Amino acid sequence: GMYFSSKDKGEMAAMTYNWRARDIQIIVVTDGSRILGLGDLGANGMGIPIGKLALYCACGGIAPHRVLPVTLDLGTDNLDLLNHPSYLGVQHRRLQGPEYFELLQEFMDAVRARWPK
Repeated sequence: GMYFSSKDKGEMAAMTYNWRARDIQIIVVTDGSRILGLGDLGANGMGIPIGKLALYCACGGIAPHRVLPVTLDLGTDNLDLLNHPSYLGVQHRRLQGPEYFELLQEFMDAVRARWPK
């Protein structure tokens, strides 16, 4: 899958070209904030979009090379993760408000431009 973080502001459109597939049909995105039963997993939430897309491929007939799992790493409010030395996500509290939505909009614009269908 692909990770986009708050440190990637202004670079998301270029980053979409790091994914080689040209014909993406489905993108499942998480920010890791509210994983059912697990809470805020931050950047560790990538398993959720991967799992959903696996079901779409197995049960819905979507070709695996036409899916893209994405995690938007925009911080976490899980203090245990933030204080853990091996946490790989960005090391700040989850963005909120206009700053959060600006990055979300940049991501949406980037994927729409790269995969317009």
